Amino acid sequence: MSTASLINTISAQFSRYAPPPIFILGFIGNIFNILIFTRPNLIKNPCSTYFICASFANFGDLFFGLVLRSLSDGFGIDPASNYLILCRFRYFILHSSMVLSSWFTILAGIDRFCISSRNAHRRQLSNLKYSRYISAITTFIGFAIYSHVLALFTIEQLKTGPYCYALVGPYRVFYDFFYFATFSFTPPIIMIILGLLTYHNVRQTRSHVAPIVTNNGNSGQLKKRDRQLLKMTCIQFICIITLTLPIAIQKLYATFTQNVVKGATQ
Repeated sequence: MSTASLINTISAQFSRYAPPPIFILGFIGNIFNILIFTRPNLIKNPCSTYFICASFANFGDLFFGLVLRSLSDGFGIDPASNYLILCRFRYFILHSSMVLSSWFTILAGIDRFCISSRNAHRRQLSNLKYSRYISAITTFIGFAIYSHVLALFTIEQLKTGPYCYALVGPYRVFYDFFYFATFSFTPPIIMIILGLLTYHNVRQTRSHVAPIVTNNGNSGQLKKRDRQLLKMTCIQFICIITLTLPIAIQKLYATFTQNVVKGATQ
């Protein structure tokens, strides 16, 4: 068996058997996120608003990304490459959801940065009313900036069969860079910066006696709930950065070599 055939076989088997457990864990995990963050003692925390919104966005990733990709790569069933309406709708929901999930996590990080600050004005920015307005605006912008997908994605006939993606030419180059900027490059960079700034805030807080007033009006050091949300946000940052940057590298490689004739192994 050639190297290319071996890679294709491994890829097909992975696409067939890996997604089901990932889908089950992801679906249950996001359901639990919503149930936990809507509890009375957490629903009024601004950070919870962002995590709830991110969980809803993750459902778009699971159904329109994981499930349809598994059917296509693992079982050869790809309705999105046979029906233009589904082709466009799938990528519109999928890429919007992926972007929104990352940016809601960034907003949670900004909230944790504000609440951990020794600056009183900055701490006041961690506000439930603000978080709801910002979440609504972010959702609108996330769907709006990807609305062109509904008109400019098409089904291309390749040697391997029909393929749903952006129109070949300048738009495809634009879209690859656009997706690269909004999802696979900019969010991880912002998360790294936010993580470092929040770590600096926490170190400053521990080295000074001055109290911090949290978003529920109580003074003192960061409350246990806020510390837990801070740790959760940092863990999310690490996971997203680790799993997203390889996508950025692959996307750049694919874009810059789209006119290069590649061998079967490549």
